Amino acid sequence: MENKTKVRNRLDKKWSLAIRSKGECEVCGKTSDECQLHPHHAWGRKNLSTRWDLRNGVCLCATHHTMGNQSAHNSPLWFTDWLKENRTEDYEYLKEKMKEPPISYSLQDYLNIEKSL
Repeated sequence: MENKTKVRNRLDKKWSLAIRSKGECEVCGKTSDECQLHPHHAWGRKNLSTRWDLRNGVCLCATHHTMGNQSAHNSPLWFTDWLKENRTEDYEYLKEKMKEPPISYSLQDYLNIEKSL
């Protein structure tokens, strides 16, 4: 039987695969042949309104995700500036989404999101 936790876990995996399927680090261009690619949420995972939104995902190499001085986790201001400059429409879209009230999803809502991924 389906439950919210199982569906949310599937959604996380599908979202991750979709972001990594871009095939290269969006910052430096390294490909999956050169390094392991990581999916990164521009706006954190706790925000359900954008958690599985593909516009909230950035494909990054390990250096630009967590390891380097210029990485999404080690330098969030650098990353925000990068996002504004390189994905302006997505940045503006996410900024507007964050103004919306928090969302509470039903199991059916999760299943509908899963169909869209």
